[in-house]
Amino acid sequence: MEHPYLVLLIFIVTYVFVAIQGIPGLRIDRPSGVVIGSTLLILTGLISLEQAFQFIDWEVITFLLGMMIMIAYLEFAGFFEHVARWLIRVSGSTAQLLWMTILSSAVLSAFFVNDTVCLLITPILIKATRSLKINPLPYLIAIATASNIGSALTITGNPQNMYIGIQSHIHFLKFSGIMLLPVLAGLGIDYALIRFIFRGVVNRTHFRPITIKVPRLKKILLYKTLVVLAFSLLLFIVGVDYPLVAMIGATIILLIGYVPPRYVLQEIDWTILLFFAGLFIVMGAFEKAGYMAKFIAFSQSYFTHTSLFSYLGLSFATAILSNIVSNVPAVILMQPLVKSFGVGDSLWLLLAMASTFAGNLTLVGSVANLIVAEKAQNKRIALGFFDYFKVGFPVTVVLLLLGTLWLWLLR
Repeated sequence: MEHPYLVLLIFIVTYVFVAIQGIPGLRIDRPSGVVIGSTLLILTGLISLEQAFQFIDWEVITFLLGMMIMIAYLEFAGFFEHVARWLIRVSGSTAQLLWMTILSSAVLSAFFVNDTVCLLITPILIKATRSLKINPLPYLIAIATASNIGSALTITGNPQNMYIGIQSHIHFLKFSGIMLLPVLAGLGIDYALIRFIFRGVVNRTHFRPITIKVPRLKKILLYKTLVVLAFSLLLFIVGVDYPLVAMIGATIILLIGYVPPRYVLQEIDWTILLFFAGLFIVMGAFEKAGYMAKFIAFSQSYFTHTSLFSYLGLSFATAILSNIVSNVPAVILMQPLVKSFGVGDSLWLLLAMASTFAGNLTLVGSVANLIVAEKAQNKRIALGFFDYFKVGFPVTVVLLLLGTLWLWLLR
């Protein structure tokens, strides 16, 4: 490729836009940042429009879109709000409410994408804590951290896992079976740390039952969507390709859902699809210019695929990179390195685990965290960086150590 240094410059500018939000004088978010980068590559003639389309991994885009459509119907039916109301109703004390918040956030995030769970559960928990006149911070932190931890359990839990699932072809049940122990340990550690740090709020103090008003549950639509999701899960388990399953499920619910699709499709986060497409183009040009080959050669001179030190190095490098540029770009950047080792599934699982658990390190470590903080701010609740960090930092470090050791033992 001609002008490789210009490619490098555009790559760096793009990742600056991805890593730094709120650049003075500019209102550029992550999706628009990668669009700017990919457009510059085309306008400067470094790649053609046809090459840009070829760089996009349409299997990943298809998988994401299909899952988003099914989850959008579940969201439209009112499922998540009613789950949140249920967990408040069955909790009899502040400690029980914390545990139910962690458990429900994790389980829902494992199957329905953590960003969606945070978006819909957070307002209900804020209403509940205000009615109970208790500090909402431990419960807000619990939603964010538990949804990140829980999303590590399955290939459908978050966008980076979906990407890894397609690239690695790991079986759905194998992925979940290996990740189950780190996730369960993580939820227990998360609960213990939050309860200890906020022990003045989270204790065995009982509270009176409260009723939270939520939108009416659309039962027929809910049942249809749950059946379609269960059918899709069955197809995942028997080994049908992930993108094909997602589109089969989306097609079925579009056909049998009585709600006009245009209303439901408004709930889809189209910016995530745009984000992925732009990243694929920028990374494709970066790789074509020869920089990925140099990065892989450099990394392989320091890491092997057998030693615990190498596993820990790759794990923490992925975690740090995920907090600099976000987890999805970090995974796409690290993917060629993992693929170059060619040692089966263990490093793919390490990449999924590290990039997902890394989301708990800081308040800006994942989109899920930012959604919780934004929803809290809209209700005049300040979830500060250090309020979150005193939980997120120890949780992340401990889970990365435990998860890396577990995957190294299973290699």
